[in-house]
Amino acid sequence: MSKDYKKYVQFLASGYNILYVGRENEAIYDKTADYFLSASKIDMTQEMLDKIDLTLSKRHISIAVIDASVNDSLAEAFVKNIEAFDEDILTILLYNPKEYRKVFDIVSCVDALIPHPLDESLFHKKLFTVMSRSYAINSIGRRDIVLKQKNVTEDAIDVFFDTYEGSALFLADDLMEMVQLLNAGNITQNFLNEIAKALDEVATIFAKSEQTKTVTPIYEQLASFVRDLDLEAVAPQNLEAFSYLSEILSDVSIYLMDMFVDRIFKDVYVFEHSLQNNIKFMEDRLTGVVEDEDESELDFF
Repeated sequence: MSKDYKKYVQFLASGYNILYVGRENEAIYDKTADYFLSASKIDMTQEMLDKIDLTLSKRHISIAVIDASVNDSLAEAFVKNIEAFDEDILTILLYNPKEYRKVFDIVSCVDALIPHPLDESLFHKKLFTVMSRSYAINSIGRRDIVLKQKNVTEDAIDVFFDTYEGSALFLADDLMEMVQLLNAGNITQNFLNEIAKALDEVATIFAKSEQTKTVTPIYEQLASFVRDLDLEAVAPQNLEAFSYLSEILSDVSIYLMDMFVDRIFKDVYVFEHSLQNNIKFMEDRLTGVVEDEDESELDFF
């Protein structure tokens, strides 16, 4: 399933100050400028190289994009100077693949390489890659610091949210993609296996906290039902029940965003009860079980 890394970049970029060195690809770079805390540009000239330390310091740069398409030797100098100033600055090198030998000496010094001609989706993917690595390290660091404090337990809800915020965001996005595919009538065994895998991952996250682990078995059971469902055994008139699965996945996605991103902590027991009822409703209709009229409506969150 293809990813729209632009959405992920927007989520991660707000805490970074980024610098672009060059001019050849500034149009694509400019499209990302609003995502960052600040976005700067400088020309790749000797004059700017001579004062790069001042630029990095004054603008508190955390990501540098160096475009080697025009002057690879000067680009190499920028990379080495930036590394010497602060090796924690994330660096992305834009290069001409036909001139790879000319930048070979600095390949090990940068965090990501992007060949020309620059592709916007690849640029977003590389930005996501370098930022998510840093995000993961920082999240682990925050978690370790909090756990060392005697008055905080491992299951403190803020630690839980901080640790799994990124994972929940990506899962929520995956679930919404699956909702769109279900609504488009994409019902195959392979696709159901993908849904089951995503539900298992949601279950794993909720199992990490005392406050949410009671909902874990519900996700595990739903994943098993979806994975083991025999499509050929579903009567044609019952196929419409997949729209209920679509609604369930949509609400789970929203719930993940509310909890882990917006930090709106809904009552997990109300959520658990509603989820169980909705799953039972869907399963009964997929398997042809007739319910009383009083139980004929879904109770979404």
